[in-house]
Amino acid sequence: MTQEEALAILKSGPNVFLTGEPGSGKTHTINLYIQYLKKHGVGVAVTASTGIAATHLGGVTIHSWSGIGIKKELSKRDLVGISSKRKLVNRAEKTSVLVIDEISMLDAAVLTCINQAIKTLKNNEKPFGGLQVIFVGDFFQLPPVNREGDVKFAFESPAWDEVTPVVCY
Repeated sequence: MTQEEALAILKSGPNVFLTGEPGSGKTHTINLYIQYLKKHGVGVAVTASTGIAATHLGGVTIHSWSGIGIKKELSKRDLVGISSKRKLVNRAEKTSVLVIDEISMLDAAVLTCINQAIKTLKNNEKPFGGLQVIFVGDFFQLPPVNREGDVKFAFESPAWDEVTPVVCY
């Protein structure tokens, strides 16, 4: 698939997993899409699984953006706490598209928490609160960051199944 074809799919609105080997143009393509969204006044959250990756896109960590911090599971109390933070609610309300770069480094449990948090922030039970979700990365490059023994990739999360992303390779 060409970068132009991937960009056309992104612009058509489905949830997408943008993948490919190193140097294939994932970052270039996602940057073009972010520019397109901003030009058209569409609220986009640019995030990544790590701080370094986030700064390369001019974004923040998904952990910070969603309000989950370092948690790998959320209680009802945690969700109430997240939803009481006006800054998080306002940010989520202004967002229509969520970009998560370096998705391969995000553990399945964390992706599940992010989905729960966004549903709570947007008061919407659709996957990721109804946002268009763009996962960017290559599962053959970097494994999930996990200090415990049971490592599961993001695509093993029920949240991944909920969004059923179109694969753009």
